[in-house]
Amino acid sequence: MRLFMKRILSMLFAVLFCCGIASAQGDVERTTLLKKGMDVPEFSVRMLDGTTLTSAELEGKVVLVNFWATWCPPCRKEFTRLQKDIVDRFEGKDFVLLPVSIDDGEEAVREFMRKNGYEFPVAFDGDKKLYGMFAEKYVPRNFIIGKDGKIAFQTVGYTPDEFDEMVRGIEALLK
Repeated sequence: MRLFMKRILSMLFAVLFCCGIASAQGDVERTTLLKKGMDVPEFSVRMLDGTTLTSAELEGKVVLVNFWATWCPPCRKEFTRLQKDIVDRFEGKDFVLLPVSIDDGEEAVREFMRKNGYEFPVAFDGDKKLYGMFAEKYVPRNFIIGKDGKIAFQTVGYTPDEFDEMVRGIEALLK
């Protein structure tokens, strides 16, 4: 019964917090601070391994900035595709995946990564400083930055079709 209730609550959260945004398109637009064609401001973010990554290190590369949280069901579903469909697919190209957790605690992120066997680098933005440069609310959120440092594509929420479109967008930018 407890597992059943947990699943129901998880699905309800997904509908209300993430998937329900389709009906609130105006709110999504209003809370998206960096839009297609805009320059990405300079930033730095701390990675889980303790290093710091700066926007200057990403110059001249196509970058997928993926804002997510361990408590977000659509984020977790999207994460299952990152290794094969993003990391492996674009390995050796001028591409960087930058998943940025907006969780409150770093340990929850570490445990999520360990438990699920994810080994790609992840940034931690517990104070939501970086997230606040891109958006005000809703996860998952993806921003593709072109080699020119401008936003080329963005998504909010997760659907397989939209994810596939994002992959095609990355491929196009890498040509």
